[in-house]
Amino acid sequence: MSWLARLFRPQIELPPGLAERARAWREQPVVSERIALTQARFIVVDVETSGLDMRKDRLLSIGACAVEAMRLRAGESYATILQRDEANARANILIHGIGPQAQAAGEAPEESLLGFLEFAGRHPLVAFHASFDQTMLDRALRESLGVRLINPWLDLAHLCPALFPEARLRQAGLDDWLGYFGLRAHARHRALDDAFATGEIFLVLLARAQQRSLTTVSALHAACEQQARLVPGGGAGGA
Repeated sequence: MSWLARLFRPQIELPPGLAERARAWREQPVVSERIALTQARFIVVDVETSGLDMRKDRLLSIGACAVEAMRLRAGESYATILQRDEANARANILIHGIGPQAQAAGEAPEESLLGFLEFAGRHPLVAFHASFDQTMLDRALRESLGVRLINPWLDLAHLCPALFPEARLRQAGLDDWLGYFGLRAHARHRALDDAFATGEIFLVLLARAQQRSLTTVSALHAACEQQARLVPGGGAGGA
């Protein structure tokens, strides 16, 4: 880590047990992006928040599932609600269903976030409109643990139109792509359910990537970046 990053990294004093878990995560080796898609492990992520303002709103819940060797590992998932003392606006509660009691009964943010880090490891993260999930997670991790999330991200909002230009859905939402691929989400606007729905779409994209000779994680990143340049301001907002 550079001296500049050390200078601006928040200094959080954690209890010894939590500090050791955070240290163990930091010391995990970074996963090479040259790894073949047939061998790679991805963590598909979705978050629910108190609103869409990435500077002020708070992270409420995290859902994540694993895609490994181009298969969705249904038995490998992570879900948590972060404990919050103050409930958010009623309009947002109606969307994500995390009411005041659920927020008050959630896990301590440090435990919730460390659990996520341990589940994710240093593997590439996948989300739909990933910049939102990345920003909310990174802010919560810095505030609660003094940790920066340095895992690479794949944004399916860019990868979908990059691999399926014939759909003509360049700035569509998650539901639009679910419909296009003929997929049905078990439920929506619950972090883990949305992560599984995103994971189903990701499987379709991995198969198309193989057909187009995009066979490594770095090749998917390049496709995302190329598509992002075609969509000014793309990637904001939730799923």
